[in-house]
Amino acid sequence: MENSQIEKDASQNLSDDLPRIKNYPLYFWRVFRKFFILVFFGIGTLIVVIAIFPIMRLVIRNNAKFRKKGHHFISCVLEFYIHLMSWLKICEFKISKEDLQTLRNLKGNVIIANHPSLLDVIYILAFVRDTDCIVKASLQKSWVGGVVKALYISNNVDFKIMEDECVEALKAGGNLIIFPEGTRSPVNGMNQFKKGAARIALAANAAVQPIFIGGNRKYGMGKGEPVWKVNPVERYKYEFTVLEKINVEKYSTLGETLAAKHLTEDMRTSLEAYFKKS
Repeated sequence: MENSQIEKDASQNLSDDLPRIKNYPLYFWRVFRKFFILVFFGIGTLIVVIAIFPIMRLVIRNNAKFRKKGHHFISCVLEFYIHLMSWLKICEFKISKEDLQTLRNLKGNVIIANHPSLLDVIYILAFVRDTDCIVKASLQKSWVGGVVKALYISNNVDFKIMEDECVEALKAGGNLIIFPEGTRSPVNGMNQFKKGAARIALAANAAVQPIFIGGNRKYGMGKGEPVWKVNPVERYKYEFTVLEKINVEKYSTLGETLAAKHLTEDMRTSLEAYFKKS
């Protein structure tokens, strides 16, 4: 009960800096559009799971090839989805042609980013054609469990086993999305970074590609915020900036623990420096 009250108070505090609702019909129209797009996503996922992927599985027997084609297909579907959200004026996104091309051409990189909202991974998956991500174990037991097991890496195993799966995927030329904070970012700044992303990048000898996610307040998409609410005066705005790649060779003379510590610090510095500049 006490924790629930704390979360409620925190949510209230988060909304204090937002403008007040002046046009309630327009506000509720924004809420309706948000729920429509969430329901649309759920229905689309159901169609992919029960209709499209079983057919793909029948045609593509090789597991590695199926995984690669599956990643590409999901990326294309999500690209349609983010453009649909823009067309419906729920969200808008901005990324330069050069940065988009960089992401399209990535191979064998660990992609890191700050994590301001629920939609961050959807945008990055749409931009990068062949990429894995680490998903919650609970998803394997859900109705999308079959797709999750076939295409993505679960966190319900010992870290070493998960690390080996990640390294294998990276060495095969795929990419891996990791949010080093481990949870969504606070409204201002970032949480403490965990060392998992650095450990995986070092084990695979894979470059780290930081992406900074900017834009406006994504109220209703952040941590501890009610999903049935939206920004009262404007749509969600996303701005993606591809930052300088971090090569891991410079940490090769350090021990495993020290190398992971320094790489984690450099990842945070890279994103934090742009956060302060933006």
